[in-house]
Amino acid sequence: MEHPVNLLPRRPVPTKRNHYVRAERPLSYQPRFVPVKTQPVNNYGYPEPGIQSPTARQVIAKDFLVSDETWEDICDTGDVDFIVIGSGFTALAFVEQTLKQDPTKKIICLERGDFWLPDHFQNLPLPFKYTLGGPSETFPFSLSRLTYDSPVKYVHGSTPFFGGRSTFWSSWSPTPTPDLMREWPSSLIKTAGNPNSEFFKRARALLRVTPANEIGPPYAHLQTEINERLKDVKEKIPSATDAFPAPMAVGAVAQSTTIRFTKFSTPGALLALYEQQQDRVKSKTGSALLLATNTAVQYLVTELGFPPIPRASDDDVAVRFVRSDRGPDLPVRKDTKIILCAGAFPNATLLLNSFSKAQVPTITGVGQTVTGHFLSHVVGRVQRSAFQNLDPEKLEISAEYIAGLASNGLQYHIQVTGISSPDPNQDAEDAARFCPDYAAAATQEQLNGSEDYVIFVCATLGELSENNANSWFRKNEHGTASDPTANCVLQVVLNKDDYKLWDEMDQATFQAIEAMAGKGHGIEWWHQPQPKDGSDLPPGVWKKELPGQDTIRMPGIVHEASLIPLGKGNECPVDENYKIKGVSNVYVTGAALFPTSGSWNPTMTMCGFAQDLAIKLTPKAK
Repeated sequence: MEHPVNLLPRRPVPTKRNHYVRAERPLSYQPRFVPVKTQPVNNYGYPEPGIQSPTARQVIAKDFLVSDETWEDICDTGDVDFIVIGSGFTALAFVEQTLKQDPTKKIICLERGDFWLPDHFQNLPLPFKYTLGGPSETFPFSLSRLTYDSPVKYVHGSTPFFGGRSTFWSSWSPTPTPDLMREWPSSLIKTAGNPNSEFFKRARALLRVTPANEIGPPYAHLQTEINERLKDVKEKIPSATDAFPAPMAVGAVAQSTTIRFTKFSTPGALLALYEQQQDRVKSKTGSALLLATNTAVQYLVTELGFPPIPRASDDDVAVRFVRSDRGPDLPVRKDTKIILCAGAFPNATLLLNSFSKAQVPTITGVGQTVTGHFLSHVVGRVQRSAFQNLDPEKLEISAEYIAGLASNGLQYHIQVTGISSPDPNQDAEDAARFCPDYAAAATQEQLNGSEDYVIFVCATLGELSENNANSWFRKNEHGTASDPTANCVLQVVLNKDDYKLWDEMDQATFQAIEAMAGKGHGIEWWHQPQPKDGSDLPPGVWKKELPGQDTIRMPGIVHEASLIPLGKGNECPVDENYKIKGVSNVYVTGAALFPTSGSWNPTMTMCGFAQDLAIKLTPKAK
């Protein structure tokens, strides 16, 4: 395995002293795990004007982010307990639980992107809807032509900013039962336990998971009636196994007439932990949490150096420094642990770039399996008269979760959003905020003319079969990518089991809308022609006929999983303690660990295992 650079440690260069250091460093000098001083050097224009064109990042960095001087100080000694790569859900889960266990732990969180959105985009003014997709989503891999020409078309990428995907996610947070963890190792199933276990209670508390029927308006009468109509779901949808009000992660639930609840994202939570640790530093009861943006990790370098050579013994290799695009290199103490929290594709890329088969034989198991979820999008509407107690003047929303099982044993689930909007123009702002998933909610085109209707938007997700040798993620040995964080190639295609599941889950989706509409009420279905390449989306139309597959089956795989599976054998590169086999100090979080993806939304379960990792690595301080 060749590398484009000579990966010897890059040493810190002498730096100009700043206001943190008033004198030359004593021999016992340590990195600055001290409170940040937020008062500017230049006050009120005295003795001269200050900076006149500060950037948004400069405003945030002053109070929260690691400066270049602080980075160089840390790189002098490597005096940290944990290096967390990423700033999304599992990073928050690991950091928060570690500091609960022992607030004196020194943690630095490395995020490849900049600080952009301070919150979930649905909590921000309505025009922020335009930030969904486009430049806010990057694809850190080359996609195979076979995938691009298939019904899959593409696989969703990453959000390369502080907070990651948490600033754009749907917030659905169901709790899987052990029987849904199909083909999982017993250690993971035992750790998670049943839905009422401490594992899931801890994860639900972190994300503030709240069922839709407990949020309050606009989740009101419509929510109640839909719950009742889906009570005996197995009789109405033969392949369904359960139905319940959607559990959603919320930033807060407030008794307000304007903003009743907000969507959960990690930027605010991480900054709150930062502030908490600053207070503990002042009281000498804890260590500072360091947040470093614009720090794209490229390689984890071992003591064996590069190019890698075979191990002389069976002892695990150890990472000795972290190389990023931000010099100098970050040294790694013998007792420092590296926690990969950057998402399945970035984590797999980093491992494939950093370790060879000669060093770590199980590294061949990375990327052998790729799973995730494909989806359909079905929209129907029924007259408001089909319901009894809807408010004739106010917006009402419902969110329901329906789980199911296809005849071949693969899982699906239906995310139902119901909406009654008497005045679409007036309701637009609240609908954009309160719908569980803006990307799977009624569009303005569907709402216009539906004032006397209830619209049901169903996003149905099915799990990709793990038994597919044609789906993989591997180093692009023939590529020319100069960026080592994007030098892998991804292929995802469907097999006959996937198509069978897709057929059955589409049928279940139609049955779900019929069940919610009630007997004797005619349903109109939304038909949305697919655009030709390069053209705008053609106008849609309501019809009484069912829409065809070509209009409801969506391109794009979501919730990628299984790239770095946990288990026994060489095909599983991660052991039961979440550690990379053959490497002494690198641990993995996220759905990449799951041997199969299931159909349920993975975020909350991912956080639960990241919390369990924190508990394993940091005993409770006395």
